[in-house]
Amino acid sequence: MASSTRLRLVALLAAVLFSVGYLVVLIIPGGGDVKAKDFTDYYDSDGRMYVAMVLMIVMLAAAWALVWFFAEVKARLADDMLSRMAANVSLLGSGALVAGAAIMFGPTGVQFNSNADFVGVPIAQTFVQAGLGVMLLVAMSSLALATALVSISAHRQALVPRWLSIGGVVVAVLMLGSYIWLPGYIFPIWIVVFGLVGLRERSA
Repeated sequence: MASSTRLRLVALLAAVLFSVGYLVVLIIPGGGDVKAKDFTDYYDSDGRMYVAMVLMIVMLAAAWALVWFFAEVKARLADDMLSRMAANVSLLGSGALVAGAAIMFGPTGVQFNSNADFVGVPIAQTFVQAGLGVMLLVAMSSLALATALVSISAHRQALVPRWLSIGGVVVAVLMLGSYIWLPGYIFPIWIVVFGLVGLRERSA
């Protein structure tokens, strides 16, 4: 398979998996302005907890796909400091995505897998807030930095159109607002566009 085709397929896979798995921040209550009833409705519903578990699995797959995507991009870039930093930071961000989602899922796992009683609103909300902190601050900030570094490196090597490199930096800045979760959906859009446009071959 040609490297450009593989990059497009990996980009599409990573974008779709991330977009679906990222919905876990909406399914599990505890972020933002929530009420006790929100917790009751969720933890009394096996169906919603099952959906959260599926989204956790999808997020794990998304993290692996993101690592693969950034590895494919790095393979097309010259081995400079920016491309190496982007690869390392993307690993941190992908791992933090899974770690944050796992922390959020903690009280759900206790109840769903062991049939234990609900841990209580204060404990559940503490876990969710901690998980969101890791996912929306550490993970998304790291992935934003990786996006900016890749865009700058590709621009310096003249491997992408100017608008794409500038767009990548703009996307990275907007992703820093992901603590309110919604700007995080700019990230998979960038992945798809970057994968579709692709990178030019480096000069010999």
